[in-house]
Amino acid sequence: MSYEPRLDIVGAALADSSRTRILCELMDGRAHTGKELASVAGIAPNTASEHLSKLRGADMIVAEKSGRCVYYRIASDEVAETLEQLSALSPTDHLYRGRNGECPPDLVARTCYNHIAGRLGVVLARRLVDQGWMSVEGTSARLTQSGGAHLKRIGILSDAASSLPVKCCLDWSERRHHFSGPFGVNLLDQALSRKWVTRPRNGRALYIEPKGLAAFELYFGISKDMLFRSFEVT
Repeated sequence: MSYEPRLDIVGAALADSSRTRILCELMDGRAHTGKELASVAGIAPNTASEHLSKLRGADMIVAEKSGRCVYYRIASDEVAETLEQLSALSPTDHLYRGRNGECPPDLVARTCYNHIAGRLGVVLARRLVDQGWMSVEGTSARLTQSGGAHLKRIGILSDAASSLPVKCCLDWSERRHHFSGPFGVNLLDQALSRKWVTRPRNGRALYIEPKGLAAFELYFGISKDMLFRSFEVT
């Protein structure tokens, strides 16, 4: 009997482009029906069912029935984090072709399962550190006293949430870290509730609203140019 990790099972689950498209769609943090995922992957519903079964067999997704529909979602935060890390290993030359120097919306801001990713997530993380509001220690981070005070002052954190754990997540398109964990979840929830960002019905992109641009500059010193300058290979 082998006691080594079964990486072959994970590899087999990721070895089909339709399954990876399904997983990328589920990385928006929402639950989707098999029909919705079939449409995203460009395959027939019965074919999607086969792929979903394989992903469930690899414990990468879970299913939940509600009424007549079955909904699928990423199995856990750990699976989502692993998928983002693996994405950072993938080639990125396709990101820079045919863009005419313009950074597409899903690279400017998107969800990484349940937190903010893309350039917005990375720049937010960098500004929090540069201002001395966050201290990074390896793959985790913590709010400093001044950081907690600032975020409470602007209403992003409550007293009860001031000690939320923070994790560093390697952003696949920017190749730098953004913040995840309960702190990252809270930050996304606040940005959505305040209408700083909005999200479409499908996909991972987040749209930064005018009031969001103003808020990010006022509270974090993030200029519009930092977010929408031409995409650069780093």
